[in-house]
Amino acid sequence: MGCGKQGEMMVLSPKYVRDKVYAENRYGRRDKTVVHEWGHLRWGVFDEYPTPFNPKFFVSSRDLIEATRCSEAINGKYVENGAPCQADPKTGIYRRSCDFTDESIRQTSQTSLMYKQFLDSVNFFCSSNAADESKRHYEEAPNNQNKHCSRQGTWDVILNTDDFKDGNNPPIVGDVNTNPTFQIVQYSSTRRIVLILDTSGSMAGDPIAKLRQGMDQYISSIVPTGSYVGIVTFSNTAVRKANLALLDDQSSREDLILKLPSRTGGSTSIGSGVLEGIQVLSFDQDPAGGFLLVVSDGNNNFNPDIDDVVDEVVNAGVIVDTIAFTDNADTSLRILSDVSGGNTYFYRADTDSITVLNEVLIATITDRSDLENQDPPISLFSEALSASSSANTTGEVTIDKSVGVDTIFSFTWLDFPIEVTLNGPNGITFDQSSEEYDLNNNDNIITIRLTTTAVSGNWKFFITLLSSSSQFQSQIVSVNVQSKQVSEDDPPVTINSFVSDPFIDYQQDPYIVVFAFATKGNDPVANADVIAILEKSDGSDDVIELYDSGTSADITKDDGVYSGYFFNFTGDGRYNVEVKVRGNQNTAAISNGGNSRSYPIQGLEEEAVMIPVDMFERSASGGAIQVTNHVDSDIDFFGPSQIIDLAVIGVSYERQSATLQWTAVGDDFDKGKVFEYDIRFAETFQGISRNFSDADRVTFDDVTNGDLSVIGKPGDIEEITVRLPSRGDEVSYFFGIQAIDDANNTGGLSNIVAANLQYIPPLNPDETDTAIVLYVVVGVVGAMGVVMMLIIIMYLKRRRRNANNPNAMDI
Repeated sequence: MGCGKQGEMMVLSPKYVRDKVYAENRYGRRDKTVVHEWGHLRWGVFDEYPTPFNPKFFVSSRDLIEATRCSEAINGKYVENGAPCQADPKTGIYRRSCDFTDESIRQTSQTSLMYKQFLDSVNFFCSSNAADESKRHYEEAPNNQNKHCSRQGTWDVILNTDDFKDGNNPPIVGDVNTNPTFQIVQYSSTRRIVLILDTSGSMAGDPIAKLRQGMDQYISSIVPTGSYVGIVTFSNTAVRKANLALLDDQSSREDLILKLPSRTGGSTSIGSGVLEGIQVLSFDQDPAGGFLLVVSDGNNNFNPDIDDVVDEVVNAGVIVDTIAFTDNADTSLRILSDVSGGNTYFYRADTDSITVLNEVLIATITDRSDLENQDPPISLFSEALSASSSANTTGEVTIDKSVGVDTIFSFTWLDFPIEVTLNGPNGITFDQSSEEYDLNNNDNIITIRLTTTAVSGNWKFFITLLSSSSQFQSQIVSVNVQSKQVSEDDPPVTINSFVSDPFIDYQQDPYIVVFAFATKGNDPVANADVIAILEKSDGSDDVIELYDSGTSADITKDDGVYSGYFFNFTGDGRYNVEVKVRGNQNTAAISNGGNSRSYPIQGLEEEAVMIPVDMFERSASGGAIQVTNHVDSDIDFFGPSQIIDLAVIGVSYERQSATLQWTAVGDDFDKGKVFEYDIRFAETFQGISRNFSDADRVTFDDVTNGDLSVIGKPGDIEEITVRLPSRGDEVSYFFGIQAIDDANNTGGLSNIVAANLQYIPPLNPDETDTAIVLYVVVGVVGAMGVVMMLIIIMYLKRRRRNANNPNAMDI
């Protein structure tokens, strides 16, 4: 999520948990590895070892080429194919094929657990102010911790989290039993859900019709077979409409659908509905692990209140998901979700579309897809289309090879009847004459449920508005397509979307980050096209692009997590988030990627394998955002994002220059173009990190290649070559950059990089040159070759020695 921010999840593979020998041979002691991962999850600290996107080596303030590590006291050897490492004159540092091998036996450094947790001597997080060098943070190392946390030590960040700041959780004094205790918490082995549905007077008309449409599809198509579902309605009081019923076939689903409410009236007592739902879950069993899905459009205005039932929810151990059916829904709904570990959603019910409602209902299942290996539906397509009496409305859905089982096309509307024709890529057609075609006139739903595995490819549908009137008519038709995976050997791409904070106090943090996590099995999916649609309570939408670029809002490149900022809030209220993902010709699953795991003992240099992914499309709910204390302002107080991938990609001793590269950010975070870049250099690391404004600024005259006046859009690669004041032994320059917008807001100081301007002789790929010369000499001069050989050897040795000094003269 960001430095010092709590993460979303920590994943330990089944093999890691079950196979101690495998786990410890690969990552070291499991207690230290879990603490390393907990540091990411709980306290928002980052790895301090090199990654595929961070350099293994750098030039330090001591004008030495050093390994990326923490602490500086970590000692080891620099080895390349069994020989000492050679510096590359093109980069000024050791080549990537060089390895830094930590001393394991004689290692004395005690930090850092975010570096290589398997080292025996390492037992602490690093601190910037530690008196002991072996515990002190190394701020110069180009690792993720320094990039994302402004060069703070991991312990400094941890101490500033809610767990420890203001004197929380002080050190334990004296002998204390530190053996951990574990409480295993899991969902009920069988999914049990009670629908808690608002039937108060404000739900009359279209709201109750749309609620029925959504719940009809939820029961008939979304809830996995083998689940138990009950129904409770509430207005002044709660009414039990259906006890828990096993959904084991289509007939049992249809029986439960008949019990959905259609009448409305009375006040709103959400609390009574919750209490009755707990009673339904408690029938003949412990309610713990069961789910309540609470849907309401208004304020709790009849006892008991929501606050009055919180203790009962906690004591029962149930999980409560809530759907605010309008922006007028009680803001305390979030409390039910917060205290129970449930999720909060928003559906703006004054729209004619129920696509968002369907996405929300699917999310309540797919976010918890591990119950009894139940196979949850995957949302492929979700759109609200305008159908008119003047022409057919058409649409197209891509079904990839990994899905196709239990594929369902659903079409819902409110007013005028419609007909649908569906054409598959193999030429087969489904229409009202097909047995797969079902028309529900009561709730205005057409469902086409494919009885065989859907053929992969593009499916086209045609919507015809039936009207007896000669006047032009139109209406919104909600189209949702879902399917399930075909084979366990070919897992489908799945999407999990969420936001950095669903509850925004605009006066404190006037923006959020939207995340979409795309995976295929356990592998992250890279290079997909991802957008987030934020639906506001006034009916308008904002579309933002999400990126997996490792810049701006995104933390790590190619880890399958796509991110983007949103700050265009227009007022207090709720905002719905929906994410859409499409594959393209460059989309691939990354196997063996080392971007998001602890450092294994044998190193991170496994080759990442890019596995092409079929063209696909997915949609998912990202939940809801609730904004308070919004104020309108014409002042531009959003600055550019911080640049975190500044790099020296080349140096030239001959030209006395360094080539810099970075990814462009936006005028407001990652939106729009920045006004200018402020690039500065100094002869010391501290000259940039502590005195950036006093360092020498790169001017237009200093740039020998590239153009500082030509600024790219966010995500573009920027590159310039800078001529520097001097070169020679122990000459290095440190660089930093700030992006500045037209209101003079800055994006903060970037990561700091160094360029080594000492003379480095050309690389010697092998030592065969001497042998070749000797062979030729001996063949030509015969016996005299011995003398010539000695002369040539002396000459070659002198040239190689002089190569280290460019000013030396050959004799």
